[in-house]
Amino acid sequence: METISLLIATIDAGIKKVDRVLLEPRPGVHYYISHQVTGELFRKIPESLMARSDVQISQIKGRGLSHNRNHLLDIAMGDIALLADDDARYRMEYFETLRSIFTEHQDIDVACFKIATPEGEPEYKEYSEESFLLNYTSRHYISSLEVAFRLSAVKKMGLKFDERFGIGSEFITYGEEAVFIHDCIKAGLKVKYFPEYIVEHAVDSTVRRMDEFDKQRNIFKGAYDARRYGWLAFPAAFVGTFIQRQKLMEDGINPFHYLGQRLRGAAYIFGSKGDVEKKVVKIK
Repeated sequence: METISLLIATIDAGIKKVDRVLLEPRPGVHYYISHQVTGELFRKIPESLMARSDVQISQIKGRGLSHNRNHLLDIAMGDIALLADDDARYRMEYFETLRSIFTEHQDIDVACFKIATPEGEPEYKEYSEESFLLNYTSRHYISSLEVAFRLSAVKKMGLKFDERFGIGSEFITYGEEAVFIHDCIKAGLKVKYFPEYIVEHAVDSTVRRMDEFDKQRNIFKGAYDARRYGWLAFPAAFVGTFIQRQKLMEDGINPFHYLGQRLRGAAYIFGSKGDVEKKVVKIK
């Protein structure tokens, strides 16, 4: 039986919410918690977590969700890893679905799924009802809670989250999942979407509320293009602006501002490094 490891990222007082993420102990299911601590006030670990033999906790200094997830990749063991946050909710049947799919599809390294929402809320996003392989041309906005992968495949290829992207990063506050999936595909891993629920989360996403041409979205687009296409991100910004010029003006946005934001995102990638020094304090 393949083991499942939940990789739970949390920061400061968020550690107090993690207990609600965990299910009753069950063979083959383990929880790895990376707790970012920005001050001594937040260092205390709840006794309920310390008492669990199926839970391993580490604390690291600093901020940055991608930095936190990279620490989880360093400490986690097991067969199938599932990305989690401190406000996600799980059911044992979700784990059985996850294990069943990876057992049935031995050729799949990374799988993307669906997020269920609490009763009375709309769908988290518009999902395809058909499975499909993700590649450079397929379009599927990835949320971190949808992603599971064979831990050995990701570690073998040395894949990490780009710490220039994601909540708490210096410049680009989201999109780390899309970059991670791109890197998996580029490394030759097989990535597939399955229309199955594996987690529950309320409909509450900053990215969902962003306008199509929000400044942060435009900067991300330029940065993401730079990660995917290298220097071609710069001419792509000009071409993209030309194509979108009419819609930009209809939305009251200066095309030159849009262009500048995409160029800033691309320039940031070329002028920065993706690695951040990790300072780790092992707790358990």
